Amino acid sequence: MTHSMDDLLVGKDAGIVLFRAGDSAKGVVIDINTSRILLELEGGVTGIITKKEAGGFLTDESLEIGATVEATIINPENEQGLVVLSLKRASQDMAWSELSTLMDEVRIVKVKIFEANKGGLMANFKGLRAFLPVSQLTPLNYPRVNGADSARILQKLQEHIGKEFAVRVINVDREGGKIIISEKAAHEEQMKSTLKELNVGDVVKGEVSGVLKYGIFVAFDGVEGLVHLSELDWGHIADPSAHYSQGNKVEVMVIGIDGDKLSLSIKRLTDDPWRDKVKGFQEGQEVSGKVLRWNAQGIFIEAASDVQGLFSLEDFGVGSHTELKLKEGEELHGVIESINVDSHRLELKKV
Repeated sequence: MTHSMDDLLVGKDAGIVLFRAGDSAKGVVIDINTSRILLELEGGVTGIITKKEAGGFLTDESLEIGATVEATIINPENEQGLVVLSLKRASQDMAWSELSTLMDEVRIVKVKIFEANKGGLMANFKGLRAFLPVSQLTPLNYPRVNGADSARILQKLQEHIGKEFAVRVINVDREGGKIIISEKAAHEEQMKSTLKELNVGDVVKGEVSGVLKYGIFVAFDGVEGLVHLSELDWGHIADPSAHYSQGNKVEVMVIGIDGDKLSLSIKRLTDDPWRDKVKGFQEGQEVSGKVLRWNAQGIFIEAASDVQGLFSLEDFGVGSHTELKLKEGEELHGVIESINVDSHRLELKKV
């Protein structure tokens, strides 16, 4: 019986098995030591997996004589006539394939962070390096620092090393060796749901996700909002970090919604004490008080304890506060034109 050349190349009828670099091959472990693994492949051919290409499998207790493994062929025949294979590359091939599936099916996967740099975090996915950019972190894990200090940002990112993150795969480039993952995308549906149900006036419980000079950020149900310095307390707070730390549990009121940007308030959860302080005042009432200061807005006086009155510059016939001839502590008299609750002051007219 004769064989065509095609039959010989693919091994048809002749019992010949051809091995090609890059293909996968299954074999049975026939010997194993600390430096290599020997396999019996199809056709009775012997394959070898070196320590380098075994990766961490040499210490895997499940890998024993008689076990069937699948590896990637590196060299169909070396100088000793052995087929050289790689478990590490086979594992990576499977990982790349799985990553593409995860991205296509928009599935969420958990990864562990092992490194941090100024641009973001590095995670491990089955032996492959995946990059989680800072911009793709959720509010609770975003490194907010005063002045965008790069050293402080890196310090905060390093706090995530060893943590497990739920992420979505958003870009896979095997040729370029790049994998981009997103924590934010993994929580996208929750964010959309929260924003859809949220209304101005709602009171929610959250966690402080950032403390800056101009206020604090609070995260809840996958979204985040800002409590501006002026909305922290009815009194004056000069330094939010003296009162709040990241991770603090707080209750806030939603006072503004602009797309996914939320404005929040803590002070509005309590009554404004200033209202009680001005209960004894009414429009048309004459008041007097000592001058506290003056600026482009006008002249401020102390009408009562923690109650200030404001005269306009026009009442004093000047175009600029620099033209005023006043002294701090000097007493002025006026009539209340209005009680400005929002600005916490009495609007006065000189008499």
